[in-house]
Amino acid sequence: MATLSLVIQLVVIGLLLGGVWLKVVKKFRQHGITMLAAVVLHAVMIFAWMIPSFSLFISPGSINLADTITVMILVHAFTGIAATVLGIWLVAAWRLQADMKTCFAKKRVMLVTITLWLMALVIGISLYLKIIQIF
Repeated sequence: MATLSLVIQLVVIGLLLGGVWLKVVKKFRQHGITMLAAVVLHAVMIFAWMIPSFSLFISPGSINLADTITVMILVHAFTGIAATVLGIWLVAAWRLQADMKTCFAKKRVMLVTITLWLMALVIGISLYLKIIQIF
């Protein structure tokens, strides 16, 4: 399941980068639809894989902040949660509107969201690579 999650997250990265490219070429509606797909796909993986695996690795009383992997897991979780919440809020605020003026006002939030999301994805891929070396 971890490898499937990684593959799906690579698809999510592709959607994110494709969505940014669509924004650059001013295809704003397609940008929104692509980002909606990325948020939905990512949310499915959060509930199907990430929350259950997080609960296996981190249990109450087992958090050792001197352990690099534990710190990476926590940073990954916090940046991922923040990015997902912001992504859901942005997509919900957009609601497939034809008028893009309200979206332009959220440009800074979008920049923060994409930055957090890419950070979480890079840390997640790093965790995957570290964890498969352990097992």
